[in-house]
Amino acid sequence: MKHRPFNYLVLFSIALFAAACLTACEDDESSLGISLVDPATLYNGHTATLYPGAAWSATEDSLLTNNYSFAIIGRLTDAVFGKTSATLFTQVALPTETRYLDFDSVVIDSVVLSLVKHQLHPDTSATYRMHIEIKQLAEPVESDKKYYATDELPVDESTLFFDDYVNISYSDSVVRLMLDRSVLPHLTQADSAANFATHFKGLRIRVAEGSDNGMMSIDLSTTATCITVYYHYNFDGEDRSGTYDFLIGGGAAHFNQYTHDYSGTIFAASDSIGGTNRLYMEPLGGHCIHIDFDTAIRAFHSQHPTAVVHHAELRLPLAETPAMLPDRILAYKKVTSDSLGYINDMLDIYNLASYDGTYNADQGYYRLRVTQHLQGMLRQGFDPGMQLLLYSRRHTTSHAIINGTADTTLSPKIVFVYSE
Repeated sequence: MKHRPFNYLVLFSIALFAAACLTACEDDESSLGISLVDPATLYNGHTATLYPGAAWSATEDSLLTNNYSFAIIGRLTDAVFGKTSATLFTQVALPTETRYLDFDSVVIDSVVLSLVKHQLHPDTSATYRMHIEIKQLAEPVESDKKYYATDELPVDESTLFFDDYVNISYSDSVVRLMLDRSVLPHLTQADSAANFATHFKGLRIRVAEGSDNGMMSIDLSTTATCITVYYHYNFDGEDRSGTYDFLIGGGAAHFNQYTHDYSGTIFAASDSIGGTNRLYMEPLGGHCIHIDFDTAIRAFHSQHPTAVVHHAELRLPLAETPAMLPDRILAYKKVTSDSLGYINDMLDIYNLASYDGTYNADQGYYRLRVTQHLQGMLRQGFDPGMQLLLYSRRHTTSHAIINGTADTTLSPKIVFVYSE
């Protein structure tokens, strides 16, 4: 019997048509609306809660403050945290390597220090009367040196470039201070950046006692925070005017110093207090929270050694709601007894709405995503401990008071979804 030749072209055409039909029946996945869904509900598994075995508040050690984009000055008295002051130490720098203006050929009219206001604290809509004092430093602010919240530099007490009360309003974008003309010899003698840094050590800008109870944060990322020399000169019988800026913002080295007086407060007797009733988070080198779930981690790990964490969040319920809430709380893991490291989840905080350490007003607590961190703790079978810090603690007065560990219904906790 003679067989008909197999037609491979026909078979290929049929297969291609079937594939096209199957493809046409599939809908592309859409992420529309996914941001409205609580991530915890997207996972099938068991839900569990871990409570801290220990938690306490302690002063933050070794807070670096040099060369950040924002600084803060002022004085504040708080019923819980006592008295706090903030002082700015800063270089003054030439805008270029060499000075292009010959000051001997012009008439100087005035010298003005401009401070670009970032925000007023604690009431952003208030007007504060501050007694501002500005003196020259006796030692320079070094660009390659680390400065901490407790550091300070001596001043030349024979100099006083500004010493007066200033009303600073929420509507002010820039605070302008007319400096005493005694500052001129310090500004005009050096004609190169290197010589200028040696000749003019820098400024200490502080708010003296007798001021209103408030602070002002300053934007040091912009060149508009500067010292401006206003001058005029005659050119071919015509009067002309101009300005010359010396930088404070936009690259000049600087650091903040914070001082605390806890007299008459719960912190007066010790740098560390237990967290049974309250846990305290204070900015400007004040207090932070230490918390560990070691007992709970070990117990859960022994019962569920193969657990896979799908979602986990650390919840921090507020004991009190201040007028100005901190923008974000950060969680760090303890690497050694005196060093910290980022928890893995924190590397993704800017991509995780509602789980990036911000406050959830509907629930009344701060939420921090700790999925990767919890999985790591369960993998190793213990908790090295975490330290909780305020994100904007270098230039804000916003604080947080968190519920203590006494009542588990209101205490800090890790809530998570897992499977085995």
